[in-house]
Amino acid sequence: MTCHVARRMDEFERRLRHERREAYRALMTTDTELASREPHSPGESMDDAATEMTCRVLENLRERDYRVLTEIDAAEARLSIGTFGVCAACARPIRSERLKALPTARLCVACEGTTEAENKRR
Repeated sequence: MTCHVARRMDEFERRLRHERREAYRALMTTDTELASREPHSPGESMDDAATEMTCRVLENLRERDYRVLTEIDAAEARLSIGTFGVCAACARPIRSERLKALPTARLCVACEGTTEAENKRR
């Protein structure tokens, strides 16, 4: 591995660690908010509806944060075994610009487009 490639991989590793910290903080905030929601009091239907909606939004945020952490885990694993930046579908290199924008990317732009088109057809 050349010095330039090693430096780029170090940058991605640092970026993934930073994104992990951010996702973890967001998850802790969401969990704290969910824990602070009081059970509903009978007769306060407007408050119940607002609390229920807030809890649904917070639960969706929690699920998103868990997905982000899982994607970061997978990207860090690819870094450690040397497959980071290689498309999981076609085995071609993922462009640097894509990795800079989305360091957890497992697919190149072409394969991602194909996957999305297939998912839309289902």
